[in-house]
Amino acid sequence: MRFQRKILLNYVLLLFISVVIIIVLYYNSSRKRYAEQEYSYLQTLSGQMMQQLEMEYRSMQEMTESLLSDPVILDNLKILATIYEDSDYRVEAKKKIMIRLNTYHIVKNFYRVLIYNNRGDIFASYDFDERKIKNMIPEEQEVWITGATGKKGRTGLVLPHEDPWGMKTSPVVYGVIREILGSNMGYLEVQKTEDSLKRIFEIFDDNIRVAAVYDGGGALYGLENEEMMQYYEGLGKSEKHTVTDRKNPVTGRNEIVSSVYSELTGVTILLAEDRRVITQKMSGPLWMAFWILLLFVSLSILFIVRISQNLARPINELRRQMEQTNTENMGEAIHIENSMDEITALTNTYERILRRLKESLIQEKNLSYLQLQARYDLLQAQINPHFFHNVLNVISSRGLMLGDETICEICGSLSGMLRYATGNKIRYATIAEELIYLKQYLYLMKLRYQHKLEYLIEVDEMLGSQLVPKIAFQQIVENSIKHGFNGKNDVMKITVTIKLTESGEHWIVVFTDNGEGIKKETVEQLEQQMIRMRDSLLNRHENIEMEIGGMGLLNTYARLVLFFGDDVKLEIMGLESGTTVVITVPVSAGAGEDVSSIGSGR
Repeated sequence: MRFQRKILLNYVLLLFISVVIIIVLYYNSSRKRYAEQEYSYLQTLSGQMMQQLEMEYRSMQEMTESLLSDPVILDNLKILATIYEDSDYRVEAKKKIMIRLNTYHIVKNFYRVLIYNNRGDIFASYDFDERKIKNMIPEEQEVWITGATGKKGRTGLVLPHEDPWGMKTSPVVYGVIREILGSNMGYLEVQKTEDSLKRIFEIFDDNIRVAAVYDGGGALYGLENEEMMQYYEGLGKSEKHTVTDRKNPVTGRNEIVSSVYSELTGVTILLAEDRRVITQKMSGPLWMAFWILLLFVSLSILFIVRISQNLARPINELRRQMEQTNTENMGEAIHIENSMDEITALTNTYERILRRLKESLIQEKNLSYLQLQARYDLLQAQINPHFFHNVLNVISSRGLMLGDETICEICGSLSGMLRYATGNKIRYATIAEELIYLKQYLYLMKLRYQHKLEYLIEVDEMLGSQLVPKIAFQQIVENSIKHGFNGKNDVMKITVTIKLTESGEHWIVVFTDNGEGIKKETVEQLEQQMIRMRDSLLNRHENIEMEIGGMGLLNTYARLVLFFGDDVKLEIMGLESGTTVVITVPVSAGAGEDVSSIGSGR
């Protein structure tokens, strides 16, 4: 009974702790998930609003371009600009301009299209009934005229305001205005009513506040609360393309703010939602999860009472037989009658452990011999590079005696490469050291291929001390020379570029050649091999073996994965002429060594 009681008490304690952890994790994960959903919803909604606003803006902008591309309008505007006195020419010119402004397309899609100049010539589409305009430029229009003057014909946004042109009605309008290029040619303005903005920005969610801020100052669409609108106007100038959590100084509450900026319109759209909305949306699922969890706990306690009774007897029997185990009876089978499947599995597992333990004792005897053999191989490996260095020194000395400096330089480069490659104390190097090794290799290849090989190395000076596995870059360049130009007589051009990404969180190495390119089937085969290799190294922790000569991309990728883990990425892209290999690695601390001296070879 004591064993059964312990099982029950331990299970209840474990269940209680598990329930608390599950509740905390579920609450946090749900809160995070709902927050991400709200982030995505606000971001999507603000993006859709910006697309609709840009469509409205483009329609007005394209209308100005269409009118200013009309030779009839331009020619008649020039007549009005050059003939100051009333004449038949001016009358005819005004008539033609009015005809062009009152097309079905303009009247249907825009509230009003205006062309006017400082000499009192004013033309407007649909200039009758409720839209009849004044026969002189209103004073309120001067602020928009001033903003458009001197902008070399660029379109400017006219923020919502009461229409100063109307004689009978003055609805709230907005639009675009631009100066017509030429001497005293005037201005062209396209208007739409405020209803167009409401169709874009009004949403059926009282929890979301919408504001559209113009970077030239002022609001395209905003809130009635002036203090709140001033806060969002200041926020729109600093936040362009973000989704952030902020505390609203006006309400004193935390809210989610999504902002999106348009270069075309110069407008930033901000959507703000109180974070309490997330908690409100979570309440229903949280209560449901609570009752389900409570029911599960109750059933689990009843179930464990029954299970503990069946577990006690076979476990005690298994304990007794385990206590009787020694080195003499390790291989004997253990049998427990009327045991559950779990106890049987535990018994089988114990038997396998005993067998593995026995095998381990045998293997341990062989380890000492293998360690001695490894030490011997290490000492032997240190002798061979030393011998090659001596041979290269002899050849270099012979070159000096014969006055052939090229032989000396070849031996120097080859000796440096051999020293770098065979050094087994440190298996990694900085980018600066790796590029020195690569440059020595390319120097030797340049001597071999002469003018048929050109290379260029471009590197960000701040990445010199980033660490990489040794001989990572040279293998890819060698692979390019060996396979990329097979049978081609063209000049081999190889470019190596090392730089930071735009985010600054990763640095990339781009290898590009102008060779024969790589087949799509080969790329797919290599990608599959790299996926299997990554899984073997990171998940199954298996050793991988390659045939001699099987270095190249797969060997480099394997060492990059072992060095950087799951953060490294290698991409292979076949172009119409040549191949590009891109390695992406996260930035580590300590970058800064100057590598500007590593350049190109022609």
